[in-house]
Amino acid sequence: MQLGLAFRAFWRCLTDAKAAQRVAVAMDEPSTGLPAATATPAAGVETKPAAPPAESAAAPPAQNPAISLLAALQREARLIDLVHENLDQYGDAQIGAAARPCLKQCRETLDRLLRIRPLEAAAENESIELPENASPGRYHWLGEPAAGATTAKLIHPGWQASSLDLPRWSGPPEEASVLAPAQVQSAS
Repeated sequence: MQLGLAFRAFWRCLTDAKAAQRVAVAMDEPSTGLPAATATPAAGVETKPAAPPAESAAAPPAQNPAISLLAALQREARLIDLVHENLDQYGDAQIGAAARPCLKQCRETLDRLLRIRPLEAAAENESIELPENASPGRYHWLGEPAAGATTAKLIHPGWQASSLDLPRWSGPPEEASVLAPAQVQSAS
């Protein structure tokens, strides 16, 4: 297996600069036997610096940030329970009554963990000035823009995360994909 992995890494490094960088980082890091976190925050997102690992202690196992976020939304707002519920058996009023607290708690959780803010401060339907060479990642045109357009009507202000403060996960590697533990009770 090690020889096959070495050949795969060799050829991947020859053809993919990013893969070569990841292999170089992996080879320069002390081996902990645990997968390294691969997600990086989006540009402009502040992250809290991680505490440096103690030299005598092994680095904690990593959990995908998407799993950490979904686990927080399930734990604090029961979002996954609501999404996976068979809603066909309930009336609209019952669904609305169940969704309201879930959505409120989701908003509070997202605001706490990501500090979600509008991308544009202007109100909807206001005219805004676009920066020169406006990025399609920040501005999505609906319809065809006029040639050389520097102003546009704001339809939706967009959203951005201004920080990232996900809970630090400390479970064993085999539980890294668990979004919520099964809840059990004594059978007697």
